[in-house]
Amino acid sequence: MIYYPLPITYYPLLIMSQHWIFVVGCYNSGTTLLEQILHQHPAIAGLPDEGQFLTDALVTPKSAGVPRLWAEKEHLFRFAPDDKSPEAAQIKQDWTRLLDKPDAPFAIEKSPTNTARTLWLQRHFEQPYFIHIVRNGYAVALGIHDKVLAVYGDMPQLLSKAANQWARSLEIILEDAPKLSHFLEIRYEDLAADPINVTAHIFNFLGLPPISSDVLEQQYTIHNLHSSIKNQNASRLAQMTTEQEEIIYARAGKLLGAYGYVINGYYP
Repeated sequence: MIYYPLPITYYPLLIMSQHWIFVVGCYNSGTTLLEQILHQHPAIAGLPDEGQFLTDALVTPKSAGVPRLWAEKEHLFRFAPDDKSPEAAQIKQDWTRLLDKPDAPFAIEKSPTNTARTLWLQRHFEQPYFIHIVRNGYAVALGIHDKVLAVYGDMPQLLSKAANQWARSLEIILEDAPKLSHFLEIRYEDLAADPINVTAHIFNFLGLPPISSDVLEQQYTIHNLHSSIKNQNASRLAQMTTEQEEIIYARAGKLLGAYGYVINGYYP
């Protein structure tokens, strides 16, 4: 289906009326899967791509030379609440005109860089909802490492930087979440194990009825992998070497322990 932009005079009304949902979290943590699931609710509109790619008002990690590693240049992505008001107005207009369900009461966006600027988004998007998804840091760091290596080539200390990306994303969320009016944290592992109850919990948080279980039984395409909702950690961790485990733990060990992500622990 092709969605044609609405008349420009209609955008301010949409900007004022829609509640934004920001799915935040580190790369390779399930943000894409979660966004795809929630977007299928008839009350939730979505964008044709990550919002960071749909406006000229935001820097992207790739353009800054840190693909999938924005924590390496955090100052470019973490804004104070009152910063960049003109850019915020431009972003809202750029995103609103591309929504696929213009009359839906909610709109969803999932750029990983938004994890660094939730307080700024809250200030400029009129009390949005934030859903933070966390995944095993070992699996995430390995996933970031492999993705960057395959697409952009090797770089010094790449795995350590990937571990830092996971840890820094969490550190910022833990600092900022208490100041957010509407914040919910879920785990990738719980979503994969019990999608019906986890999504029902999310929709209750949003004040929406749940979606049909048929939606949760279909297959989703994430990073070229076409699969039903399934925990992919085991296959990823089975390939991890002792050296890789030590590199990841050296940067992220404290948070891995805090979230229970220990090898052979509750969350494999």
